[in-house]
Amino acid sequence: MARTQNLSDAIGEPTTKVVARTTLYSDIDLSFKAHPNTGDITTLRDAEAIKQSVRNLISTNPGERPFSPTLGSRVRGLLFELVDSFTAISLREAIKEVLLNYEPRIRVQEVSVIPEEDNNRYRISISYQIITSLSTGDVTFYLERIR
Repeated sequence: MARTQNLSDAIGEPTTKVVARTTLYSDIDLSFKAHPNTGDITTLRDAEAIKQSVRNLISTNPGERPFSPTLGSRVRGLLFELVDSFTAISLREAIKEVLLNYEPRIRVQEVSVIPEEDNNRYRISISYQIITSLSTGDVTFYLERIR
C-alpha cells in the first residue's frame, strides 16, 4: 500500500490533532421536532439519549423490531394483569432483565414500581449510573394500559 507524504510530514510538524469527544452518545429525538436554525430533526445527546433508550426498551415487545426478535420486554403483557404488588414485582424483574440485556451503557442501581390501584397504572422510577462518565441518572414515568 502506498503512503502519500505532505510537505508538513517531511518537515516534522504534526498534521493531526487529538481532540477529546464532547458527545459520547447521540440519537434522534423521537418527538421529531425541527431544529430552529437548520430545520433538521433535533438530536438527543448523552444522558437524554440514554433516557430515551431506556423508555423505548421497556415499551418494546419481543419480536416487534425487525431482525431483532429477542429485543424487548414483557412489560406490556403484564399491564393487563391485576394492579397489585405481585404484578409490580413481576414488572420490576422484567424491567431489570431488559435493561441488563440490552442497555450496556448503564448499570441499574434501583428499579421502583409503585402500583396505583385507583388509577390502574404503575409509577416506574429507574436509577442508574452511566458507565463511561460515572454520572447518575434517573427516569420516572407511568405505565398504564390504554385500551
